[in-house]
Amino acid sequence: MNRNYESMTEQELRDYVRRNPQDEEAFQYYLTIIRSRPGVLCITDEEFEYELLRRIRQSQG
Repeated sequence: MNRNYESMTEQELRDYVRRNPQDEEAFQYYLTIIRSRPGVLCITDEEFEYELLRRIRQSQG
C-alpha cells in the first residue's frame, strides 16, 4: 500500500504504525518526526526505538 505519510497528522501516523507494524516506511517516517523534536536524546537506533515504545505504551496508559 502506498500511503502519503506526510499528509497525516502525527496522531494519525502513530495510529497507522500501531495497526500496521509491518510497514517499515511508515515506521521510519514516524521515527524521523519524533527525532526532530527537541529534548529527545537518543544516540543509537536501539535507544530511540526503546524510547519510542516506552512513550507509545505510556500514551496507551
